[in-house]
Amino acid sequence: MINRELLLSDLQRLLRQLETDLRQRCDEVPEIDQSLRADYDAAREAGRTGDSFEEWRADMITQTAAAWVLTCVFARFLEDNRLVDPPKLSGPGERLRRARDEHELYFHASPKHTDREYLLAVFDGLAGLPSGQG
Repeated sequence: MINRELLLSDLQRLLRQLETDLRQRCDEVPEIDQSLRADYDAAREAGRTGDSFEEWRADMITQTAAAWVLTCVFARFLEDNRLVDPPKLSGPGERLRRARDEHELYFHASPKHTDREYLLAVFDGLAGLPSGQG
């Protein structure tokens, strides 16, 4: 049985970590900042925001981090209920070992990738499912 309070606490902590990582990535990768500024300018011009760029960017970072967390929760739900196979993220007992093997196989085939690319590959796999489209 899921301990909802513990899960929520863990996910909130993870969300804060992702927000920090995304903020740092925005600061370090000029292309990301330029893309965000272009999106902000379009939103501002269309009257969809009155926020400053910094406020708008903070909200966008939070939304993006939440999307990553929720997509991982969705993936785990599918894995834990054996609606997808093999598991890619985690699971109890043998399923955890299998997920670790999948992770290792991915990096054996793509040694220069990071966990970010691994998660994107997992998400791409989910996108091919009827419930994962969109």
